[in-house]
Amino acid sequence: MEHRCSVVALVLDNRSEDAPEVQRVLTAHGCLFRARLGLPGGPACSNQGLIVLVMEGSAEEQAAFLSDLKRFPAVKIHQVAVC
Repeated sequence: MEHRCSVVALVLDNRSEDAPEVQRVLTAHGCLFRARLGLPGGPACSNQGLIVLVMEGSAEEQAAFLSDLKRFPAVKIHQVAVC
């Protein structure tokens, strides 16, 4: 099983509604993450948020995580392979 590294940015456009469920997905796949940074987006206390993840795992593990996130229409996913 080949390990891959990537950086994933999640933009939550409806943070107040989606954050609890997105957190459950992050927890379920927590072993993939080497680093996590969460930032509120826009003005203070806005309903937008940004989560940046450094991920390391197999292509299959990463695909399963991203697939779980795709059920949230207000979450935009940007992934860049780094190794």
